[in-house]
Amino acid sequence: MKAYLCVILSLCFVIETKAQTPAALKGVVVETSSNGKIEPIAGALIHWLGNNKAVSTDSLGVFYVPLDAKSNRLIVQAIGFKTDTITVNGGNNLRVMMISKRNFEEAVVSYERKTTEVSFIDPWKTTIMNEKELFKAACCNLSESFETNPSVDVAYGDALTGTKQIQMLGLGGQYTQMSIEQLPGIRGIATNFGLTYIPGTWINSIQVSKGMGSVVNGFESVSGLINVELHKPTTKEKVYLNAYASEGGRYEANVVFAHQPTKMFSHALFLHGSTFALRMDRNKDGYMDNPIGSQGNVLYRFLVDNKTGLVFQGSIQYLRDEKTGGQMDYERNHTDTSMAHLYGTQVDAERLSGSMRLGYVFKGSQFRSVGLQINASQQSFDNLFGKNLYVGRQKSFYSNFIYQDILGNINHKVRTGLSLQIDSVSEVLDNEQSNYYSAPSETVTKNWPFYRYERVAGVFGEYTYSYLAIFTLVAGARADYHSSVGWMFVPRLHVRYAPWSSTVFRASAGKGWRTANLLNENMSSLLSSRRVYFMPGNNAYSSSAAYGYKPEVAWNFGVNITHEFKLNYRKGNIGIDYYYTQFENQVFANREFARTLVFTEHKGGSFSSSFQIQADYQPIRRLDVRFAYRWFDVENNFTGTWLQLPFIAKNRWFLNMAYTTKSNWGFDLTINRVGEKRIPSTLANPESLQLPAYSDPYMLVNAQISKKWKKRLDVYIGVENIFNFQQPNAIVDPANPFGTYFDASLSWGPVFGRMFYGGLRFKM
Repeated sequence: MKAYLCVILSLCFVIETKAQTPAALKGVVVETSSNGKIEPIAGALIHWLGNNKAVSTDSLGVFYVPLDAKSNRLIVQAIGFKTDTITVNGGNNLRVMMISKRNFEEAVVSYERKTTEVSFIDPWKTTIMNEKELFKAACCNLSESFETNPSVDVAYGDALTGTKQIQMLGLGGQYTQMSIEQLPGIRGIATNFGLTYIPGTWINSIQVSKGMGSVVNGFESVSGLINVELHKPTTKEKVYLNAYASEGGRYEANVVFAHQPTKMFSHALFLHGSTFALRMDRNKDGYMDNPIGSQGNVLYRFLVDNKTGLVFQGSIQYLRDEKTGGQMDYERNHTDTSMAHLYGTQVDAERLSGSMRLGYVFKGSQFRSVGLQINASQQSFDNLFGKNLYVGRQKSFYSNFIYQDILGNINHKVRTGLSLQIDSVSEVLDNEQSNYYSAPSETVTKNWPFYRYERVAGVFGEYTYSYLAIFTLVAGARADYHSSVGWMFVPRLHVRYAPWSSTVFRASAGKGWRTANLLNENMSSLLSSRRVYFMPGNNAYSSSAAYGYKPEVAWNFGVNITHEFKLNYRKGNIGIDYYYTQFENQVFANREFARTLVFTEHKGGSFSSSFQIQADYQPIRRLDVRFAYRWFDVENNFTGTWLQLPFIAKNRWFLNMAYTTKSNWGFDLTINRVGEKRIPSTLANPESLQLPAYSDPYMLVNAQISKKWKKRLDVYIGVENIFNFQQPNAIVDPANPFGTYFDASLSWGPVFGRMFYGGLRFKM
């Protein structure tokens, strides 16, 4: 094959708020592998002609070389590839494709891309989980996609609905901004169940950022940002099939069809169907360990790219989800009066959403671009928990206009724009034991409606200063006008310093705020006989206020260091970070009294401290080891005394080992050691129905074996919770579900126990 080198100047506008314009020539060095796939070349050397100070490409093949006023001739060198000289006539985002030399056929230099990468370039610490990382576990939906990521914890919502929730920095998932390709994803009343609305097979990668994000993303981020990238219509695989089955009676099927009929137009259809078909009671408490039910989910997306700077994308998704749980003999919508004594749960959810993105890069000025993002959704719930009926409806509209340019040169970049968020939310809680305090008297109501209509119009600006690839400063601010509470101001600052190519320091500080969706975010408490109280807030209760409370406001401060090292000729990296979150105003659900749920508003009465150390290393070829330790101190002063937040383990240990053979057998092992968690007080219960003050520490061990054939067929089997740990007494007083002391909301560990599963993935 004749040696060649092809230089492509990329002008690709992607409407993502994380896009960066570096203060140096940015590029990527890649090769075409034997199967025609584009692969990065790590360790390539790049320098200007006449200047011997070279930089090297990172694990993704990316390089940043300082501009040289004396030369525009760039030399690219890599072992096993032909050295060549490239003339650079302005521009950025250089893509260099190289080919191996004929006379180097015996010398093979290979690099295996890591399943999880930590960006050394972004001013905020971002962990990128690619598809290979997601394949380490069953990963049936987004809530199960973080089992091998120590930065995100997965918590158990309750003992009956099978709901899993995420936690970051010791805070609940409602404080983490969830987006799908930089557009609003899971928020509002969808927070509690929404993680199950994104099938794992649909996901191409996940980007996890701790702390405050960019002001361009919005105002709701407090503990972090999780952005999900789905498979693109332009993907090489035209058909992607996944099937899954477990001994718990869970069966799933996913199909992705992608087609590109023309160079300008491509589209894809995503289909998902799943069911829980078996009633199982492994802990012998008389209740289903997981609810039975089914979900249907369909997504259509398209992309139009005219190759001259204009890109248009759109999507529409519809979902229907039904679950039935409770006692083993409970039947959905029963009319038999003989079953009236049975406790049951029903979740009926429906969601319709659509989005569009339009972007344009100006001709002759590749750094100047405009983009428009629009997203709309409609979510409904009709949920029954024993005698508690919850009906929720939400309609949301979001738009974001972004203008991006440079000031003089690429060392100075600005982004500015306008945003609009509209939410119409109605909730009804039918609960004879619910009380609303309208001080000083107590009002009791059976049918308890809440309605709010929020309009938040905002303006934002962000300035980025970069010095070569060494220093980056991002200063941003936004001002938002809330239709009920007036103006809200959000400043944010991010600093990145990389004194050496192997080490990067980052620091961040900023403010975030959000409207709490109290009933939905604390829906697990409705699986009990607790009386619900709303204590008066700082707002007079009205239809336009959120339960009569002001928005939650928090400040977040963080520092982290990432260092790449070499041990025994093999690279590894270690990361250390610390984040502190202080709430200026917080609406809190107090469960410290065994038979009540009291919502109260606090000013300066809550904080979270989070420390993590993580190391990734490959001691031998094809064996990846990841170790992490996390420490949390999360406290609230909701009773007049500082108490550790319930269900948050102060100490967590994590170990993941993944080994791949030359014949494409994969072996994965994940160990999570979870420390004790504080349990809300049950001292008001009879002694026989009291729980200990703290849970027992426990260990979860998951393992999986997979085999891949020709990168098309992947078959896997695995087991979760190998040592069959189950939370004892997951339900308080299960024999009297309609009695005074019944409570299924005090979950701190798994209920089901050991579970075997298997499945296959096929691409063509």
